[in-house]
Amino acid sequence: MSKGLLVVISAPSGTGKTTICNKLLKKNPDWKFSISATTRVMREGEIDGKNYIFMDIDKFEHYAKFGDFVEWEWVHGNKYGTLISPLEDALEKGDILLLDVDVKGSQSIIEEFPDETISFFIEPPGETLPEQIEILEERLTKRGNESATLVRRRLKRLSLEMEFKDKFNHAIINADVDKATEEIETIIKEKNK
Repeated sequence: MSKGLLVVISAPSGTGKTTICNKLLKKNPDWKFSISATTRVMREGEIDGKNYIFMDIDKFEHYAKFGDFVEWEWVHGNKYGTLISPLEDALEKGDILLLDVDVKGSQSIIEEFPDETISFFIEPPGETLPEQIEILEERLTKRGNESATLVRRRLKRLSLEMEFKDKFNHAIINADVDKATEEIETIIKEKNK
């Protein structure tokens, strides 16, 4: 049995990391996905334990206080975190576990599990930061599910998030989601031989 592998996929908002994770899981049904805990209210159609592990603020803070999260953060008024125990379980079972985590949170996972983690930074296409901002703004606006204020807030974080790029094993430009997914899949399978 091969040892487990944590696959950290991070990116600025709107770069396509969730789409890439979904495509990887569809192509590799034996791979697992890390489910984050959150204090935000469950949205219509979401299932506790499938989309997120929904917790009230007191329970979340109790877990944080006792070190049950490898990382957690405030994101747009709610707390989100990655529990340590599912990561340890996946490694013990020899699973490949995908983690869709923000750039800051990913660093905690990489530090905690340096030998068991392979990390990917997904960046938007564009030669310069202004070009990348323009492309992301177009993508986020096309989604149509966020206010102009939230789009601006996400774009403001881009230059900050891009500074983390060199802290990842691999930087992948997502100009074509299928090609980016294929490139990531190939690297994961090579690493997991």
